[in-house]
Amino acid sequence: MPGGSAIKDIGLLPVRFVYDLIVRFIEDDGLASAGYLAYIGLMTLLPFIVFLFTLLGLVGQADYGDTLVRYMFEFMPPEVAFTLEAPIREVVGKASEGVLTISLLVVLWISGSGIEGVRTALNRAYRTGETRGYWRLRGQSTAFVIGFSGVIFVAIVCLVVGPVLWSQAEAFFDIGLEFEINRFPTTIRFGVGNLSMFVFAVSLYHLLPDHRPRIRDVAPGGIAVCLLVTGATSLFSFYLERFASYSAIYGSLGGVISTMIFFYILGAIFILGAELNALLMERRRQEKEKTKA
Repeated sequence: MPGGSAIKDIGLLPVRFVYDLIVRFIEDDGLASAGYLAYIGLMTLLPFIVFLFTLLGLVGQADYGDTLVRYMFEFMPPEVAFTLEAPIREVVGKASEGVLTISLLVVLWISGSGIEGVRTALNRAYRTGETRGYWRLRGQSTAFVIGFSGVIFVAIVCLVVGPVLWSQAEAFFDIGLEFEINRFPTTIRFGVGNLSMFVFAVSLYHLLPDHRPRIRDVAPGGIAVCLLVTGATSLFSFYLERFASYSAIYGSLGGVISTMIFFYILGAIFILGAELNALLMERRRQEKEKTKA
């Protein structure tokens, strides 16, 4: 199998592989790119939510927006969720009155700019330039925002309908698995959330770079993102709860600083996933060249 020896090397020399990954991350200014993604993410979060709520309203499912916000906060540290909750609900309250077409296009453009920021970071991670035209890129980023909104809509429907169907099945079959039944909705929420995260990361890794890698080549990065985000969120929540008190230094801005750091961590993980994909592809190319020689 092509690249089999490279994967075997990773198993035999994990320390060396991790070292090479970290070196590559540093050489490609991964921390700077993570900061850029954190800024872009914070800047486009609210516009994207406005766009998503508007779409939900257009299809007559505006109530699903509250479900989205509630589930989104479950994947965040409590302090970060508390900081974002008020502005998000304020924006959502205004958006619920209806967003005009022009406003919707502006929001869509801003959200697309966030995708362009991700594209820049990925091209740097894959060490490739950009050869496509500006309007082609903007069209792709706009289509990506709309497509991801559709994925979120389907995920929300599953999250809303799933527990209802499960409760009906419980009542119909009376199987007596109370413990599993009580845990099922939570399991579904986190399962759908991680699946959406994986699909989103793999789609970005596959579609955005100038040199489009195969899906099988970017899947490891998507898996790494899911695992690292889950672990990092838990650890950061524990850190904020037990040790950190940013309000003592930043006062009322403590929650904002915590949110920025959290988004910075997410950006670093995303870049690290791209670097992982790039390093694995490089190892496969090297192995292929050795085989030909």
